[in-house]
Order: sequence, then structure tokens, then C-alpha cells
Amino acid sequence: MPTEGEPQPEEGTGVLPNPDWVMLGRIGRTRCHNSLGAARVAVNKNKTAALLHMAGGPFCYVSFTLAAPRKGVSYLNLHWPEGQDAAIPPAYPSVRAADKELILFDISTPAQTDSYLVPPDLFVYTAAGSSPSVQRLPPCTERGKKPFLMDNLATGILRLKAEDRYIVADLNVYSEEAGLRAELCVFDSYLNKWEITPKIAFDDHINGGQFTNLWSTHHVFAFAGRFLCWIDYFSGVLLCDFSMTDSPVLRFVPFPGEKEYHDKVRVENYLPERFRSVSISQGKMRFVHIDNDFHDRLHDPSQWIQLPERKSHEQHQPPQKITIWTLNSKFEWDLHHDISLHRLWGQPAYRALGIHQRLPEFPIISADDPYVLCCTLREKEFRGKRWMIMVDGHACVRSCTPESESADAKAHHAQFHTVPLLPTVFCKYLERPAGMTSENDKVTTLSKKHKRAGFLSKNRKLKCVR
Repeated sequence: MPTEGEPQPEEGTGVLPNPDWVMLGRIGRTRCHNSLGAARVAVNKNKTAALLHMAGGPFCYVSFTLAAPRKGVSYLNLHWPEGQDAAIPPAYPSVRAADKELILFDISTPAQTDSYLVPPDLFVYTAAGSSPSVQRLPPCTERGKKPFLMDNLATGILRLKAEDRYIVADLNVYSEEAGLRAELCVFDSYLNKWEITPKIAFDDHINGGQFTNLWSTHHVFAFAGRFLCWIDYFSGVLLCDFSMTDSPVLRFVPFPGEKEYHDKVRVENYLPERFRSVSISQGKMRFVHIDNDFHDRLHDPSQWIQLPERKSHEQHQPPQKITIWTLNSKFEWDLHHDISLHRLWGQPAYRALGIHQRLPEFPIISADDPYVLCCTLREKEFRGKRWMIMVDGHACVRSCTPESESADAKAHHAQFHTVPLLPTVFCKYLERPAGMTSENDKVTTLSKKHKRAGFLSKNRKLKCVR
């Protein structure tokens, strides 16, 4: 929203200790200011703030509103230096992926949003002590069989282990007469350019060739300093090993269990991430599945928002539970533990909410404790009041935080209530800054680099001025 009168510093990000990890909302928030100076004042004491330059556009700032997972959701903020009508945001920030101290995000303008052929500008935020920085990636001019970088849930970032470099990659999987094919579009920070690998080999022997021809990417994340992992929550995980970037190989690992989805459900592709997730906890890959009948009930996609309430548990059905698996060194899933939903529904903290036996949604494993699960809880299916709950392995409710009552938060959740959160540890790489100095010196330095190289070199990042 436009800044009225004297700019005010941001709240909630400049004085609190950094949490070890956060649940980051993918859809950022745009804060309009009357000038770049007003934007600078607004982020003056924010330890997460960094300056960036839009391609062919103004300088602006980004920052993060941080909250510990038990306290709520963290957000990316874009501080735009031009006052605008609040109903027409001048730019839209969106988080794509994260790994260690790196956050990959994009910023699109209304002109780009109206185009289905031009991807938005991509940026890499680096959390580095008291001086975070932002690198704008060069535009990708490479062309593949299908467009790259258009889907913000299909692009990943990987900090290569024991190397001072990272890669950003997008994967396309498609079917030909000869069979399934995949192609990669990769940006290497060492080379500072995009390259396409047109045909990637599939290592089918690892799973007996179970890979589906109806693949859809729902999520991508980095793993073990060498893999980018693309997730289809109806199928499994595609791991691409970048430890040898000259000859990457795809390895498919199907999800455990006996759950099979009809081809019609796969094509309709309605919200498999409501009850499934894959993420990293204590350095290991974990898969979560919540027993549900959502896709079994989904017959008419035009009526999905009016779905009836779930039927009560019947005695002949197995007890409903949340099951967590861990991927072992042989790329097989080991059962880690399960959580009884009936025990959860019987907890005093749950009963105090005064709602029926609702299924938790959008599960996220705690980054530092694989026995703790963060979920969204709704009063009714797709509507009603929302809570963020944390549940341990004994089904005990560790915390229950109601949705923010602010108008900003309500508008944000109403529009993007089905976009999964992104667990990330970037915040632990930040330190508390002493303050920020004039933006003039910073803008001058960044402008010279921009004219010389067209974007910020990774090896010459501009430090966020104290």
C-alpha cells in the first residue's frame, strides 16, 4: 500500500532474534512508498533488507518479515519506490525455491503478467551475516521443446556442496513416440549464463521403470548439496544429480504405500499437496501422507469448492493416521513414524477449538525435528477459520496459532489459500545489522555494475550497507 506521510520502519523484523528456520509464504507482499528514500527509511533497521535493480526499471528494496514456525508465516516484502493505487500493485514478488542461505524469487510487472511467453525477472537473495545481497539473473534466451521458467513451482536452486557456486534449474518432462524425454535449463553462477541440456537420461533400473507418463511438477527442492528434486505428489520424486553437471542423470523414486490415483485425477491435478509433502529435516528427505478420501470424492471439478463434508469414520475402515517416511541411502523409503488422527482429535487443545474432526492440511516437517509436524487446520473444507498447528509424534498439540486478523493477511490468504508454504533455513545465516547508511553510495555502486555487466556478478555482490 502507498506510504502515507513520514515513512515508518517495518514491524517485527528488526529486533527479534532469528529463528532457526521459518515457513515462508510463496506469494510476497508489495509495499509502495513515495520515493526510494522513503523505502530506505522503512527498511532502515531491518536485518534482512537488501537493494536490487529491476531490468529497465527502478531501484527498490526487498526484506523479509520473519516469524518462528509456532508463531506464524514469514513473508517476502517488496518495497517499491513509487506511490501507486493500492488496488493496482506495480509489481508482484513470488518466492520460487530456497537452499541454505539462498532464496530464489521473481518479480513480475503487470505487463509481464499479461504475457504468457515472457518469464518474470529472477533474483537470488543471499543471507550473509549483517549484509544480505541480491543478484539479478540474466534473462534466459534459450528455447526448449516447452517454455522454461514460466512455472514458479518448477524452478529450483541448489548450493553445491563444498563449492562457492550455485545453480538454478528448470525441468521439462514430455512424451514422444520414442518414450519419455526430459530437458533441463540450468543457470550456473560460475559461468553466469543459462544452458539447455536437451535430452536427460533416466536411470530406470533403480525402480523397475515405474515412472509415469502423466508427470506434473508440484514442488522442487535441493538435497544433500548435490541433488535437485522435482516432486509429483501423485507419483514420486525425480532426483537430478548435479555433482557432475556435464552428464546429469534423473533417478525416479516412487512414493511408498499402496495408494493409486486414477488418470483422470492426475490430469485434473487438484491439490495433491493438501495431504502430501516432501521436505528436508535434519538433513534427510521425509515424505508425509495424511489419510484422506479427497480425490476419491472429486468427481466434478467445477464443483470442487462445494464438496460435502467428510463422512464420519466407519468401524470397518482402518484407523486414520499421518505417516512419515525417510529416504535411505539406497533411495528407498523407511517408515519413520505415524501419528494417530483420532488421538489428535481427542487432545484438549483440539477440542477447545470447537470444531469437528477435521483433517490437517498442507503438512510440513519441522526442519530441526522430524517428530514435529506443522499443518494448517480449517474450520470447514476450503473455508472458515484457520489455524496453524504443530503436532508431535504422540499426537500432542504443541502450539495452535489462529490466522492473523489483519486485513492484509486476510486478503492474502483469501487469494492464495492453496499455495503451500516453503520451509527454509536461510534466516539462520543472518546477523543483526547496526543500521543502514545512505542509499546514494549504494545505488551509485550498483548502477556502475549494472551498466558494465547487465546484472550483479556473484563474486562481486553489493553488500547491504549498515
